Amino acid sequence: MSVDERWGPAGLQQLRDLYEPTRRFAAVIGRWDVEPDDLVQEAYAKVMARREAEIDDLGPYLRRTVVNLATDERRRGKRRSEVVQQMRPDPGTADSYPSELADLMRLPERVRALLYLVEVDGMSTSDAGALVGMSGSAARVALMRARRRLKLELSVESSGD
Repeated sequence: MSVDERWGPAGLQQLRDLYEPTRRFAAVIGRWDVEPDDLVQEAYAKVMARREAEIDDLGPYLRRTVVNLATDERRRGKRRSEVVQQMRPDPGTADSYPSELADLMRLPERVRALLYLVEVDGMSTSDAGALVGMSGSAARVALMRARRRLKLELSVESSGD
C-alpha cells in the first residue's frame, strides 16, 4: 500500500507543516550525539507507515514517537558503553610496553604516507614522493630519517632504557 493510499493531501500537508516544530523538539530532547533530523525522519517513517485515520492528533503522536526513539537511542548508548566497559582489560593485565604505532604516529603525516606507500604498497620512492608532494630525492631523505628514527626508538624500547 502506497503513502498516497494511506495519507490524503491534507494529512501530507500537515506532516510538512509539523516537520520544523518536530525537529526543534527533537533537538531539545535528543542526545547531543544524535542528529535531530535523524530522529524526525525515523519518526516520520514510522508515522507514514500507518494510515492517517489511525492517528487521532498528529502533532502529539509525532512528539511521542520522537520521545520513544530518543529513549531507545539513549538505552542503546548505555548498553554500548556497558559493553565497552566490560571489554576493557583490567589495569593490571594491560601491556606495559609502549606501542610501535605510537612511535609511528609521531612522524609527520607526509612521512607516514611515504612509509606506507613504499613499505606496504611497494611503490617506488620517487612515485610515492610525487604523490605526497615531494621530489624523489627529498622523499628518499625523509624515508631514511624516518626509518632511522623508528629504529632508534624501537631499539631504546627493547633495551629497556
